[in-house]
Amino acid sequence: MSLILKNLNVCRKGFQFGNSYINFVSRFVHQQAVSHNDQLEFLKTISGNANCNWTEIKNDVLCKPGILNSKNIDAVMLKVLVTNKKFDEALSFAKYLKSSHNELSLGAINALLNLYYEYSKENILSDDEKQFILDANKTLYEKYKVLDSTTCEKLLHALCSINEWKKSIKVLDDINLTGTPSHSAYSFLIATLFKNNKRADALKIIEKSVQNRRPLQDIAYDEWMKYILRKFKDKETLLKYLNEICHHISNNCAVVSAATAQRLKESYECLNWNVNFTQIIQQSGKCRCCNKTLDCLTLSEEEFSILQKNVKEKLIVGSDLFLKTSPDELNRFLDFINKTSPYDVVLDGLNIAYSVGKSDINNRIKVLGTVIDHFIQQKKRILLLGRKHMLKWRQLHYLTRKTESFFIEDISQDDPYFITAAILSGAHTDIVSRDLLRGHRFSMQKEQLKQLFQRWQWQHQWMVLLPTYKLVIQPPLKFTPIAQKNESGWHLPYISEKNSTFGQINTGIPDCSSWLCLRQNSK
Repeated sequence: MSLILKNLNVCRKGFQFGNSYINFVSRFVHQQAVSHNDQLEFLKTISGNANCNWTEIKNDVLCKPGILNSKNIDAVMLKVLVTNKKFDEALSFAKYLKSSHNELSLGAINALLNLYYEYSKENILSDDEKQFILDANKTLYEKYKVLDSTTCEKLLHALCSINEWKKSIKVLDDINLTGTPSHSAYSFLIATLFKNNKRADALKIIEKSVQNRRPLQDIAYDEWMKYILRKFKDKETLLKYLNEICHHISNNCAVVSAATAQRLKESYECLNWNVNFTQIIQQSGKCRCCNKTLDCLTLSEEEFSILQKNVKEKLIVGSDLFLKTSPDELNRFLDFINKTSPYDVVLDGLNIAYSVGKSDINNRIKVLGTVIDHFIQQKKRILLLGRKHMLKWRQLHYLTRKTESFFIEDISQDDPYFITAAILSGAHTDIVSRDLLRGHRFSMQKEQLKQLFQRWQWQHQWMVLLPTYKLVIQPPLKFTPIAQKNESGWHLPYISEKNSTFGQINTGIPDCSSWLCLRQNSK
């Protein structure tokens, strides 16, 4: 570690210099869309001629008003050409830069690496272009020792494009020194490993991508499937390894793209499976294609214990809740929970009341009363959690007579309170809130906890909706909307490119209209 710090100090000047170029290019491209720039407008006219006089063009650009100068023009010109898919011109300009006697800036090197990566997606790189990538890898590390994360990303993608997977893994490790690799960095490296038949290494990187909350992109899934279909011929073996992909999707609560869903469909059809795009009926969890009902994957005692322990450690013992309340209020709340729990349902009172918007207090009281009566009719024991200013609402006391109730200070945040009350109350306790609780789920550091909390939320959260003039109290899902395996095959959710959520109420329930039904033919 001391050596790394020493190297960081030694190359600080070069590191900052590189970042200045990178930040400049990013700002420049952003400004393209929002401001007029004579230099940019001129660059857009470069088209259809790979044998340009680049010295003359650069001089013409620099003579026009704009933010380009002799130090940054090379990097920005390449960026603009690649962004506009003018690869012939970009490759011509790249040859011009490499043939000049001037030392390439870090910004220009990054732009060249990005050019070769983008070009390699649909074309084969020349030996000269491949050698430039290898030379850049060697030169950059010799000069800077420690590379900034943006340069690492460009280098990793370029190295993967020429199948230098060993060097790419090293660069990925370097990115982790200062940040978290991007989705693209993980997926492109995973795809390269599968392309080179390095399954064990690919699975290790997949595990790291999961830990760093970087879901796989289409290219990783595509090369994973290509590897399986290329490597194995026996149908049982093929099925085993294709199922491995589905288990990955299920274990990580992933939702794949329509393109990956189509690729999975084709792969299973190669094994003579019945595969259809389908819908899941939200009220029942039944597949419209095979009529099978998806399971409700209830948390086991051990899983709920893990979730409960996390709440105690992070929201009570830790600092999270203290940042949103006072120690005195927290102690009063915990004493109250110990004396009055367990509950059947915990109501987020203010959130429910404002489901009618900013109408008068009588409407808020009416909505809250309707929800309380709904659960009283089911003989449920209720905790009403609210804020102290609600105590000024007329007739609120009639509602608090029907429930246990606790009101926190107006400046406190109530989300941690009703989540804590419900989870400490026990595995059977439900919550009622329109809040999707994304912030709380995101704050959980471990992916396992995040997934456990999501499953708990699907199984225990009631929603109060007002789509028209009639109040709807939506119960929790009867099934868990993640990829599932049953005795006949798989059901997997995917993101449809056709579906639009514009104008729809966000109920927190994943789209039930875009699923893949994979069934094995009976023998």
